[in-house]
Amino acid sequence: MMTSALWSCESSEQARLSFARAPDGTSYIARQQVGYPFHLGRNLRLPGDPPGMAAAYLQSCSGGVFAGEDLGLLLHAGAGAQAHLSTGAATIAHAMRERPARQRVRLEAESGALLEYLPLATILFPGARLHSRIEAVLHPGARMLLSDAFCAHAPEGEGGVFGWYRADLDVRTVDGRLLAADRLYVEGADFQRGLPGISDGVRVLGTFLSLGEGPPPCAALRAALEGIDGLYAGVSVLPGDCGAMVRLAAVGAPELRRGLHAAWAAMRLEFTGRAPAMRRR
Repeated sequence: MMTSALWSCESSEQARLSFARAPDGTSYIARQQVGYPFHLGRNLRLPGDPPGMAAAYLQSCSGGVFAGEDLGLLLHAGAGAQAHLSTGAATIAHAMRERPARQRVRLEAESGALLEYLPLATILFPGARLHSRIEAVLHPGARMLLSDAFCAHAPEGEGGVFGWYRADLDVRTVDGRLLAADRLYVEGADFQRGLPGISDGVRVLGTFLSLGEGPPPCAALRAALEGIDGLYAGVSVLPGDCGAMVRLAAVGAPELRRGLHAAWAAMRLEFTGRAPAMRRR
């Protein structure tokens, strides 16, 4: 059953999406309310995915995130549903000289559901000031995979660096109890400095979480990430017995993509017995 909070008329999110499980075990998009600047593609069945798993891609019609915008997404997976949501392209955060922008994502997985939210990286243009906030809500027996990544880029002929990037991530139970919290804040000037031992040689940063009950899958994640050239990765147990977290730093976008895919494939294999193919955009 869909939670009342997800479909509240007072909600300010531009995109709300709910997946459900049919009696034959097939997952599907049960309800959607998607407005500008978002566009949702049709329900897909992708080769190599578990039988009946639903997949969809969320796209931007506006060309990115602009100064002063407050963008929101609510994503829900009903009991027993299996769903994968990604983006059709990287998100560009443009210059924000007047006001910063904010992105809010709320994810909720009911009992027995597997919900994957794996968007492509955010590209921070010079002057971008972006606050990303993700809240993951887990019902008993639910599993969730999610990622968040960013890189800096200056278009050809332009100089400068992004202003700042802030990422807040909370994991909660359905009754609101906080299980884990992560906070990241980096200013463009510091990121660009390339400090030895901190950001020297690093161009892209990412976070991957595997959430759910049971022993944290740290060993499987470490094995999957070992030996990827140009990638530094660390795996940690999350507090509250709610899963594991991976922090990734890479010399470039291809290396980060390989690392995120390796982590995702390892967890998909562990949860469903099937590893996903590398996605083509």
